[in-house]
Amino acid sequence: MESINTLKGYDKVSDQENQIPSPLPKPPSRKTLIATVSVVSLLLILAAVVALTAGAFTRPSHNNPPVSSSNSLKAVCAVTRYPQTCFDALSSSSSSLDGKINPESILELSLQVTAKKVSNLSVSFRSINDMPEEAAVGDCVKLYADAVSQVNESVSEIEREKKKGGDWLTKNVVGDVKTWISAAMTDGETCSDGLEEMGTVVGNEIKKKMVTVSEMLSISLAIVSEMQKLRMVFH
Repeated sequence: MESINTLKGYDKVSDQENQIPSPLPKPPSRKTLIATVSVVSLLLILAAVVALTAGAFTRPSHNNPPVSSSNSLKAVCAVTRYPQTCFDALSSSSSSLDGKINPESILELSLQVTAKKVSNLSVSFRSINDMPEEAAVGDCVKLYADAVSQVNESVSEIEREKKKGGDWLTKNVVGDVKTWISAAMTDGETCSDGLEEMGTVVGNEIKKKMVTVSEMLSISLAIVSEMQKLRMVFH
């Protein structure tokens, strides 16, 4: 009997099965999805800001910048290939920021620090350019003189735009700075290649300065290239 009942069960359709199934819920609209993504993105950005400013009320040491300034510098330097070089170079000059810690001021500081280091290296090459047979050194003198001009032009462009007031970091300014810094990097690479090809030996001090300049140019280029993302986090 049990087997018969079982078979009958396959033949029968219960009243519940005869009922018209309720319609499936409609998927969320495109606008709803966009709104949801926007809210989630905003929450992530706010979380990043909170993380950056954590410890802002901790008593700073006398040898280091305030914690909030330190965290901001680290956040910006994190987008570069040389975060430690970036932080060390900028933190030692962060007093010139006057408490204005944001991506724009850090970019400006980075360019100013880079300009000084490139200029110093240019002077070093001029000081050893007294051997006519070392043509590569003479080429480096010209190349780094051009690099100084390129970086200084970036600093001057920002200063001119700031005087106009408002949001000075426009797409045109970003594009110009990227072009000039890239050109300065090319100057440095051309100098290095020339020294290597000619077998020219320069002192360890100049070699170290060349490495530092190369890294600082890379750092400035990375900061300006990632400016849009950095501004979202800070603002």
